[in-house]
Amino acid sequence: MTEKKTPKAKKEHHFSPRPNQAHLINWHHWDDDTFNLARKENKPVFLSIGAVWCHWCHVFDETTLSDPEVIKLLNRDFIPVRVDADKNPHIQSRYLAGGWPTNTFLTPTGDTIVSGTYMQPNDFKQLAGNVRKYYATHKGELYATIAQSKVRKSLDRESQQIPEGEPTEDIPVQVIGTIKGLFDPIHGGFGKEPKFPQQEVIELLLSEYHIRGDKELLDMAAKSLDSMMESALWDKVEKGFFRYSTRSDWSEPHYEKMLEGNASLLKDYLLGYQVTGKESYREIAEGIMSYIDINLSSPGGGFYGSQDADEEYYRLDAKAREKEHPPKIDTHIYTNWNGMVISQYIRAYQALGRETYLNRAINALELLTDKAYQAGTGMYHYIADGKEAELKGLLVDQVYMADALTSAYETTSNRKYLEAAADIINCVIKDLWDRHKGGFFDIPEGSARIGNLTFREKPLIENAQAVRVLNRLFYLTGKENFHKLSGTTLKTLLNVFPDYSIQAASYALAVREYINHPIQITIIGPKRDPRTAALHKEGLSIFLPWKVIQVLDPESDPLEIGPITYPPAEEPLAYGCREGACSPPMRTPKELRDFIKG
Repeated sequence: MTEKKTPKAKKEHHFSPRPNQAHLINWHHWDDDTFNLARKENKPVFLSIGAVWCHWCHVFDETTLSDPEVIKLLNRDFIPVRVDADKNPHIQSRYLAGGWPTNTFLTPTGDTIVSGTYMQPNDFKQLAGNVRKYYATHKGELYATIAQSKVRKSLDRESQQIPEGEPTEDIPVQVIGTIKGLFDPIHGGFGKEPKFPQQEVIELLLSEYHIRGDKELLDMAAKSLDSMMESALWDKVEKGFFRYSTRSDWSEPHYEKMLEGNASLLKDYLLGYQVTGKESYREIAEGIMSYIDINLSSPGGGFYGSQDADEEYYRLDAKAREKEHPPKIDTHIYTNWNGMVISQYIRAYQALGRETYLNRAINALELLTDKAYQAGTGMYHYIADGKEAELKGLLVDQVYMADALTSAYETTSNRKYLEAAADIINCVIKDLWDRHKGGFFDIPEGSARIGNLTFREKPLIENAQAVRVLNRLFYLTGKENFHKLSGTTLKTLLNVFPDYSIQAASYALAVREYINHPIQITIIGPKRDPRTAALHKEGLSIFLPWKVIQVLDPESDPLEIGPITYPPAEEPLAYGCREGACSPPMRTPKELRDFIKG
């Protein structure tokens, strides 16, 4: 991808696909020019955050934002700003008010006056009128309160110390304890309504079961997987999972389908199949990929973001659906979600052996690295309609794409993927690492200019994912700095992970992979030798929750990986190593499988 030379024209905003007048509002984009205009005209900003797949966002467009008085009020007294949540996760994470649409009134500096979600026209007009009057008469008091709040936040951040202690085995145990307390033994899943799949919780349960042999963990994961696939959350006609259920028994789904959620559930059902051998889990995994291939796949490679909610459509049977237009697809290709699904298509190839899954993953990876990656800069957030990629430097994009690239390297032995993954992580270290207290910020320093974005955050899940990638890269490259940064990041978050309840499953997984050494499967031999390929394929198919695998060709690859130096040989050989100690050389796939089983 080449460096961009000229600014691009602003793209159109998205509105409900049904009749509405929301486009008559003079919408602006979130940028410096917009907030400069608000300061110049001395008007509050009205920020509306929605999404292509969001049902109530569409209803808001069709009702409140189509009301002539609302349109007149917003155009006259405010600077209206419309933000797409999927295109701008860094804005959403700082302003989301409990759901979509989020409707927030801001000062011209981007600070919150008041927030809400869906409002009827009369309620909205009353609130907007109150905001207008309050801003006109209490501006000095408002800014003083905001300034005090910012000072407190700044002092709180400055006073935070790096926690004492180190990440230990107790952390996964503690998180598992929280999970057990929220498990629903009747309907599966965790917590009450609304009920979300909690994909990383299931991954943690399956992983810990494999390590500890605690059948209660397997039972919780299996009950959840069984309940979801047998419920209305699973689309039995077109396949794929809906985003979540409004009821604890999974009977009333919200009908949007997200690439992100289906990618994560694909991982869980593949893991469930690998751990239990249950054929129904394999069938669901293949069904998810069938849905994605048919509905969320770009002809040029890459995966689309989501499919809109449409209750009437999804309640039809298969025959009746043939006469209807399917819900709208968001054709933006988001880097973070593509990274997730690419990794799982590669996992599907390893678990199920179908080359088509690997080819699909590699095609998407090639598109993203061609269109949305720049060496020395990292990944951009999304690609739209063949145009240049947008929004560079978000942590979430870097860590999920680096993970996909690492998986691609382990599976194809193409060293360019390892080099790209390492480059992206080095960009993360350069641009997002907190040199004072450790951990990774979510946005580059240059992006932190307006309102709540002036404070860079360290999101737990993205930092945990960064650690998991750093762990793998450390064992694949031997670069000690990657391991050191993993430990520092985990230590930085020691005091905050309990606040995340079961969402800390991602942190527990990262801790487990940091404190436990993986099985390192290394094949030494020419990559074009069929015997090398046979050993490699066997190593890929062996299921272990925590392993790394690579093929080193003595003619082109270094044979020294950290403390281990592999001797060249006259025939392809495989080694299984852990904690610096390696097995004797193995010549056949059976020897390798028997060794790992032992």
